[in-house]
Amino acid sequence: MKEKNNIIDIIIIWAGAAGLFSAINIPKKYKKLILEKNKNPWVKILLSGWERANVSNMDIEPERDYFGQNKKALKSIFTRYNQWDIMSWFAENWINIVEEDRWRLILESWDSKELLNILVKKARENNSEIKCENDVKIISPQPPLEGAINNFIVITETWKKYYAKNVIVSSWWKSFFQVGTTGEWYNFAENFWINIISPHRGLCWISTKTNFSELSWSSIKCNVELFDKKNNKNIYSETWPLLFTHFWLSWPIIFNTANAMWEYLNKLNILSEKEKIKYILENIFIKININPETLTKKVSKFFSPHPSPLLWEEREYLEIITWIQDWRSWKEAKATGWGIDLNELDKFMQSKKVWWLFFVWEVCDILWKTGGFNLQWAWSSAYCCGEFFKK
Repeated sequence: MKEKNNIIDIIIIWAGAAGLFSAINIPKKYKKLILEKNKNPWVKILLSGWERANVSNMDIEPERDYFGQNKKALKSIFTRYNQWDIMSWFAENWINIVEEDRWRLILESWDSKELLNILVKKARENNSEIKCENDVKIISPQPPLEGAINNFIVITETWKKYYAKNVIVSSWWKSFFQVGTTGEWYNFAENFWINIISPHRGLCWISTKTNFSELSWSSIKCNVELFDKKNNKNIYSETWPLLFTHFWLSWPIIFNTANAMWEYLNKLNILSEKEKIKYILENIFIKININPETLTKKVSKFFSPHPSPLLWEEREYLEIITWIQDWRSWKEAKATGWGIDLNELDKFMQSKKVWWLFFVWEVCDILWKTGGFNLQWAWSSAYCCGEFFKK
């Protein structure tokens, strides 16, 4: 039997932005253990904003900048903790932030290690221990031991057992394999009978049936529209630079368009990945609207009248219509869409079915545009989780 002092108040799964910020915002009186799968706290933070740490955005509207069937719930969450709050927190900790294009907030140092170091420092100062190379494989409800309040047993890959009163899951789902994501949390949540909205690849490059390889590494400012031919409906529209690569359309405008595509299919109640792919290939196409006056010689030559599979018209702009053919694999997707149904969680990010079990950040059914919205969702969801322990 375990003694009371071996039972941890709170175990946090993964030392990512949301996991560390949860530990920082939970009162110091609680003993917190953060179990990290990798050798160091968290590789993903170091990749944020091309290693410059895109920590938030000055202009955030949850229903415009996030994707998911429950994104309306974000309004309440962001009212409690938003970009102004995280900016104040950074100022209090002598971290300088600068604004860049698209209202992105970036570390002035351009060094994401600065962000990681302050999060780790503040978490440890707040009665938190971080144990790396502890890959959690099992979370199971557990009856009290010797009269102590003990709700969960957490078992790692090496069969190390930890006992906890509360568990906060702040891991990723399946994207970014290089930081150890495998999607196992999908199975863990289902074991607790928690509703999961089937995850998909988010923030992806898109390839089309039109071969744009001649324009590889050329960029243009344009308007991109996502269109459903079957329902004669414009799904999404955004104006921003687009990048052509050897095989793919890229840059934030395309990543956001890919997110909108999956959100739309969910609204149509097309749930299985096989059915979604079939619908995309048969019905979804992209319109690229370009102002001819802004074209480089290389791009202008490609779009000049010549035999090609392009359907185009020359008026005030060029309208290129091209059908979607493929999108990036899980290995190269930059985020995972959908996950834990937010309807399953209370205002503290706690499961309504399994008390003292919390889910924050990407493990939930929310996806975001590029430009700092990712980390802001991490800060906001973690802060709301921490409020539970301040009651």
